[in-house]
Amino acid sequence: MERNFIDEMLLEIEEKEQQMELAHADMLLKEISSLQSAISKILEQAEEEKQIIHEWALQRSAKLTERAEWLTKKLEAFMNEQEASVRTIDLAHGQLLRRKQVEKISVDDLNTFLLNPYLSQLTTTTPEVVKPDLNKIKAFYKMTRKIPEGCRLQESSDKFSIKLKGGVNGTSKNGTGSQQTDED
Repeated sequence: MERNFIDEMLLEIEEKEQQMELAHADMLLKEISSLQSAISKILEQAEEEKQIIHEWALQRSAKLTERAEWLTKKLEAFMNEQEASVRTIDLAHGQLLRRKQVEKISVDDLNTFLLNPYLSQLTTTTPEVVKPDLNKIKAFYKMTRKIPEGCRLQESSDKFSIKLKGGVNGTSKNGTGSQQTDED
């Protein structure tokens, strides 16, 4: 079949139109790449700004934390001036608390401990293994007030804490020293 001039022109126009569509598609891809690059720059800048704000917040809150710690130490000193029997002081904005901590016993010298006459009462034996049972040693100490040889009693001091009332949004706060955590 012979092509006439009009058919040839139509084929040529279609080829050029297809080339134009490919060029247009390529330009759209270039535009998408440019937009994604702009998005990345915006997100990087936002991260940098977040870091600047975070550092600023840490710097500002450090001063406030120091002040809260200082005030907590003042309250602890006030609580220590009270009679030893006073364990809790209830105030309008919170409570001052003093709690006795648990004494701890540790085995410092295992060889000396193993020579102990109460060894069978103070150890847990599994096949081929003999190891100190700290709970049994603590119970023995509480019952006899004697510390087995090779062991050491670590005295505990009272723990001071404050409990705030009416915190943020009406919630209470608990804390030891100046470290405060949300009450669950």
